Amino acid sequence: MGAAKTVIKTVVVILGILLILSSFGALVAANEIDSRVSEDCEDAVGSIGEIIGADEEQCQDARNLRDSLRSAFLPLMVSGCLMVIIPIFSTFLGKNDD
Repeated sequence: MGAAKTVIKTVVVILGILLILSSFGALVAANEIDSRVSEDCEDAVGSIGEIIGADEEQCQDARNLRDSLRSAFLPLMVSGCLMVIIPIFSTFLGKNDD
């Protein structure tokens, strides 16, 4: 049973690291979308196109996606950190039931 717990803890830690990396990926994607929105939608031509509907709501969709990615950063980071810290602390504190 001790080997199974070690494997499960290792898998949980790896998943936690992947969640932390995905949180940074979401932040990078949100920053890239933000720079594209600033270039394409917030200048004079982009504002006019947005007002008359020529952009087919693409600028607003990009803003919504950017906001969604930014709001996903913190939950992904917290859950990833917890998935890394809890198995490691339980191992070091001797609370595993071997």
